[in-house]
Amino acid sequence: MKTRLLSTTTTTLPFLVSPSFCRVHERASFLSRACPDRQFLLRVRYIRTTHEAAAGPCFLFSHQQRRSFAAVTSTAVAVTAMSHERQSLIDKDAQSEAIPRAPWAAARPSLRDPSRRLPQAIAHRGAKAYFPENTMAAFRGALGAGSHAIETDVHLSADGVAVLSHDPTLKRCFGVDARIADCSWEYLSTMRTLKEPHEAMPRLQDFLSWLAQPRFDEIWVVLDIKLDDDPNDLMLAISKALDSVQGSVPWDQRIVLGCWNASFLQAARRHLPTFPLAHISASLLYSHHFLRVPNLGFNLNQKSLVGPPGRMFLRELQRTDKLLLTWTVNEPRWMEWCIRQNLGRGRSSPGAGPALIDGVITDDPRLYLDVCERFEDEMDGKVIRPKMGLAQKAREEVRAVCSVLFFQVLVMAYHIVRRVQGKFDYLEDRKSLDRR
Repeated sequence: MKTRLLSTTTTTLPFLVSPSFCRVHERASFLSRACPDRQFLLRVRYIRTTHEAAAGPCFLFSHQQRRSFAAVTSTAVAVTAMSHERQSLIDKDAQSEAIPRAPWAAARPSLRDPSRRLPQAIAHRGAKAYFPENTMAAFRGALGAGSHAIETDVHLSADGVAVLSHDPTLKRCFGVDARIADCSWEYLSTMRTLKEPHEAMPRLQDFLSWLAQPRFDEIWVVLDIKLDDDPNDLMLAISKALDSVQGSVPWDQRIVLGCWNASFLQAARRHLPTFPLAHISASLLYSHHFLRVPNLGFNLNQKSLVGPPGRMFLRELQRTDKLLLTWTVNEPRWMEWCIRQNLGRGRSSPGAGPALIDGVITDDPRLYLDVCERFEDEMDGKVIRPKMGLAQKAREEVRAVCSVLFFQVLVMAYHIVRRVQGKFDYLEDRKSLDRR
């Protein structure tokens, strides 16, 4: 672990590590856990927080020890074990808990027939089909449409504020040629969307404050944590926003952290270890690497799951019982495809297998819920679907195949570019997610 020491003041203190732990400081960086006998000596130096310090594993003190360090509010603590204990502490640094699951994000039983498990409706950037994306109007519209959950994107302002935006720049949504990372929150707060009703850019804190209302307790969130910022800086800003707003239901029981690569998964485990995680991807080639991580969910582009490679990946997810969300599903044909994956062997045998797809992320949650209702009407014999002619059916199949193949070619090119840029790293490049 690298830390830049700005003070040479050194104190050697004995500590008894208690089972009851709490964090000394959210920016604190520590080397490791206690020795097996739970008593050891620590050499403590006070330093100003740096990226290197924030990137280290988090050591936890007891409540009594935390009070001893209550005065340390603007500094981080770098804790280095005595030299004769250092190696044993590193060896004992294995994380004691796996990534938490998110049972509240799983596919829900149908109200008509509990044996049917329907993917939940997740509003992509809010109700994007009807409102400016990632705005409070879009989020309100999503819940008005009946969404079970909301997906939104997080970036970091120049002054370290977590804001909600899909793009790293302001050009597309706000008409300003500037990067979010170069703008202060004071400036960003003056922006208004080009699309009516000309909404402001919200902070993550604003979104959480609205969501903390008791009437929204059952609504959950997928945070798409973008790759454009430093992983530790962005996770720290997200952690601050979460700490600033308290709801009746803990946030780690309502929020899934979506991460695109190993670096961000590592940072999420470091700063927010109690939160469920999902790997976001459009490339099964890259996603396959993360299948070995226990309890890690997946948020995959729906078209990547079509065809033989997709079926193989779905079988593997089914075998390991992992959370699976799909994006971005806006056509009724593909919405129905997602629903069918949970039926095992088609409409004639509902509930024949466990759920494969837990949530459908869509720009139009109302349309998706309508598709679910029509699909169940057909299953219950209330509606008979008109039969397509052979020519029309062939055209639809060709169009679908071409769409999927074109998408997969684009994904392959995107994967290569991101890999060259160093954005798509692998767990072999860093510590395992089983360590913090």
